Amino acid sequence: MQQKKKTRRTKKPKVVLNKKQVILLTSAIIFVCVCMLVVSIATIPSEKNYVAKQEVNLLVENTQKNKLEDTSQKESLSSKNESVTHAASKKTEKAIQSASSKTTNSEMQTNSKKTEATTQTSSSSNNSSSVAQTTSAKTESVTKTPSSSKVVETTTQPTSQEVESLSTVTAFDSVQNAENNATLVLVLDDGGQNLTHLQYFLDLPFDFDVAVLPKLQYSKETAFRVRMAGKEVMLHQPMQAKNLSVNPGPGAITPEMHTYEIETLVTENLLEVGPVAGLNNHEGSLITESVSKIGAVLDVCKSHEIFFLDSRTTAETQAPYAAMERGMHIWERDIFLDNTQHRDDIINQILQAVKVANRDGYAIMIGHVWSANNLASILLEMYNALEPKGYKFSNIRGLYENFGN
Repeated sequence: MQQKKKTRRTKKPKVVLNKKQVILLTSAIIFVCVCMLVVSIATIPSEKNYVAKQEVNLLVENTQKNKLEDTSQKESLSSKNESVTHAASKKTEKAIQSASSKTTNSEMQTNSKKTEATTQTSSSSNNSSSVAQTTSAKTESVTKTPSSSKVVETTTQPTSQEVESLSTVTAFDSVQNAENNATLVLVLDDGGQNLTHLQYFLDLPFDFDVAVLPKLQYSKETAFRVRMAGKEVMLHQPMQAKNLSVNPGPGAITPEMHTYEIETLVTENLLEVGPVAGLNNHEGSLITESVSKIGAVLDVCKSHEIFFLDSRTTAETQAPYAAMERGMHIWERDIFLDNTQHRDDIINQILQAVKVANRDGYAIMIGHVWSANNLASILLEMYNALEPKGYKFSNIRGLYENFGN
């Protein structure tokens, strides 16, 4: 019986651990876990190295396939780099070659990175750690090699302003030489609203007209500055448009006016802005479609011996018929330059004017003083490109010698 009791006691021992044993046991478990974590972490780099090795092997295969193409691109790179370095000081055609050279250079830079990376990898493919170093050093190898550093210099991307400037010069450089004594005439409308925009145009190196609105804060000062700059002043006579919600501004001719009232108003505006070389209409589609009302304006022009320019704000203008009744020669606008403020649109309008000038001998272009931020710089580029090709630039009065009567 005693033996059975002892057996039962041994089968179900009551285990009690003191604090020291619990701490030791816990420490052992933590140690084992840490060891397992270290082992798992230690295996990760080898997996990455294996992936990197696979990527490098793909690079080697791609490099071998493109070896002939890379060689031909490198041979042509030196000649293209020369065109890039001279593009800033040359005209547009070389600038275009520069832009295309930059695109090719960026492709060469990518291929160069691949080639140099695979060269370094092939010498250490058996060592997984060196494979990882080769993969991370692909970009560094480009700047260490003298030939690749030259690629980095030539692949600098132009700013958006430089691209726009190059596209402008390119467009004007593609224009043919002048034919038929081609003359470009510029009229800038809406003078008198401010003086800051005006100054951009007064610095242009060719003749043109500025049409000044009456009865504005800067009307007289604008006319004075235009004359002091050696340019020609016109009266920009406001007239009511067919859209009655459009306000043509102070000093405007309105449809209810009698012809004598129109003559009085126009004469008053001339005295404020004058002396002037001529007059053109601001808005005014409703007035220019009336033979009697536009005729009253022409009577003032005839009595003051100034010309009239029809801005042609309506295709139904009666100004030519009123002029014919009076035996007068009037001028008509050919092109509006700045219906939009987009640079490419303005350039396209100038190119249209060039075509008209080569066909008819001259083209009258109307722009606006408030377009100075874009228009002034484009006009300067136009002049610099077209004047050497035989194009002439004139105000309207300068046209009388060859085209007036």
